Amino acid sequence: MVMRLRVNAPEWDGGGNPEMEASCRKFRPTRDHDDFFGDGTGSQYQAKQICNGTYTDRVCPLREQCLQFALVNNEHYGVWGGLNALERAYIRKFVPKNEWSFDRAPSREDLEREWPNRVNAADFEDEADGEDGEPGGDEEEPLAAAG
Repeated sequence: MVMRLRVNAPEWDGGGNPEMEASCRKFRPTRDHDDFFGDGTGSQYQAKQICNGTYTDRVCPLREQCLQFALVNNEHYGVWGGLNALERAYIRKFVPKNEWSFDRAPSREDLEREWPNRVNAADFEDEADGEDGEPGGDEEEPLAAAG
């Protein structure tokens, strides 16, 4: 457990520049639903889509900084920089520190090879698609931007 941060968090508000604001700030969690830190469904697929631009048609401008923050501070929970905790653990274990980046994210096969009992299929696009080929099935409600 980190008692103090090794690196400070990025300016989530983009320093007042709306174009540089973190995409996740537009998707407020509720008491019953939080895709970034889980709401009991076991899937953080929608949070990863927000970071990676599926919902907003643009990759979050802070995705790489956010991921670095989580990796350096060894954040064990939630989606940070478009990756879940297991994906970040893989990077920390198998990727040299000077190469840590979203581009070095593991594939599902990498994760299943290393930790076969820890992979949540719902966190991967091919498993989370509904019958219509669109993300999520009838049981999921897509997030709506706040504001």
